[in-house]
Amino acid sequence: MEESFLDKLLDNPADGTFLAWISDGGLWALLIALGAVVGWWLVRRYLRRGLQQAVRGLDQHEATADVGMAVRAADSWITNFLVAAVFGVAATLGILSVLGSNIDPAINFLKNAGATTGSWFATDGLRIGMILFLSWIATRIAKRVIPRALSSIMLGQASIADRDEVMKRSQTLSSVFVGVAVSLIYVSALFMVLTELSVPIGPVLGGFGIAGIAVGFGAQYLVRDLIAGIFILAENQYRTGDVVTIAGISGLVESINLRRTVLRDLDGQVHVIPNGEITVASNKTKYWSRVHLDIGVAYKEDVDRVIAVLNEIGNEIAADPYYGLMLITPPQVLRLNSLDDSAVTFKMLGDCKPMKQWELMGEMRRRIKIRFDAEGIEIPFPHQTVYWGEGQVPLQWDAARMASYRKTAEPVTDIAAPTVEREPARQAAQPEIRRETVLAGTGIPEAEAEAETDIPMTPERREELLAAIAIATSARVGDADSDIRMRTLLVDTSDDE
Repeated sequence: MEESFLDKLLDNPADGTFLAWISDGGLWALLIALGAVVGWWLVRRYLRRGLQQAVRGLDQHEATADVGMAVRAADSWITNFLVAAVFGVAATLGILSVLGSNIDPAINFLKNAGATTGSWFATDGLRIGMILFLSWIATRIAKRVIPRALSSIMLGQASIADRDEVMKRSQTLSSVFVGVAVSLIYVSALFMVLTELSVPIGPVLGGFGIAGIAVGFGAQYLVRDLIAGIFILAENQYRTGDVVTIAGISGLVESINLRRTVLRDLDGQVHVIPNGEITVASNKTKYWSRVHLDIGVAYKEDVDRVIAVLNEIGNEIAADPYYGLMLITPPQVLRLNSLDDSAVTFKMLGDCKPMKQWELMGEMRRRIKIRFDAEGIEIPFPHQTVYWGEGQVPLQWDAARMASYRKTAEPVTDIAAPTVEREPARQAAQPEIRRETVLAGTGIPEAEAEAETDIPMTPERREELLAAIAIATSARVGDADSDIRMRTLLVDTSDDE
């Protein structure tokens, strides 16, 4: 065997040594491995540079921006692992060849695999590739057409002031519709690919049907909530920041999505309401609100004067530098609304900006109370009067009844006549008792009572006098009963004697 250049250079090293392995092909193996590493680094560098340039070009156009994002995400996998795999396989085969190993089986396998793969790509692979490509095109069209169509439809029905809110709603609905469309496209593409791969899709569809029935029973309320949420957003029934009444709960809308609406009431409590539970939605702050007041005055007041005063108050608050900016139209009297039990009620209405009606109504009530007090207009309130019956002791201000009562009043002792003869001292005292009987209920001397008949009577004074009379009458009746019992006892004793 002829000596090689390496054998001569290494001075014919002994078999089994490292130098012998180097001379027998180890040096070529090392060079192949080093060349594979260098080739991988160079290809990776230039390939990554080209991919980055392609990504920048794709990002410049809106239609290809997502393609650029996909290429950027696949950059590391393409430039690192795929290129490394190609160079690794080539280097391994070269190293095995220079070391004397038989690589013909591997070469034949790669040839057969390449031929089979090429044949498959020319037939089934091409069709699968077309399916995936058309699916991608369909998703691209759905993502472009659906948002624009929704935006144009919803903006055509809205005013300029609501443009931003309409855009938010259209984006929410677009995300839902695009997601549904993309899901349908991907599922259809999956079934078509399985058909091309000769995989039976009958059992798959059967399994999906059974699973769909089970999920349908469990998720029927969820589906109902989602459908209701779509209509709420599409019809713009209410928005975030509105004050609404839904499902019997009133509050401020803090957030809304396709499944639920979150309200916060006046007490600070948060209510999470599924959209499927909403049958009637009352929006109190959509576009504009209204000041609505019912004002009651006494029947004695002049109706035209009250209407003029209320309209003046509405014009004054409209001219206010702070409250006037909240109003759209000044609050004015709409009509005399009703004739109630104790009041004549007037209705005031005025338009204002959303969510300002409660602040304006509070200020209106304050100004109405101050102005009515200044004008002497009475605001009635419910009250009661105690009636003691026709036989009650006359009040000290009823002079005619008092005089009549003095003439006709009889001593309490008249009911026991036999005691008159036995008690002359007590009989002599009866006129004095009779004279004081009328005034015993008030605790006021007779002279003072007669002097107070000209004093104006007020509800408070009436209640005080009635209470004093009731207490004194109760005490007097008790004394009379005991006196009668005593006199009856004396009469019975006299009869026995």
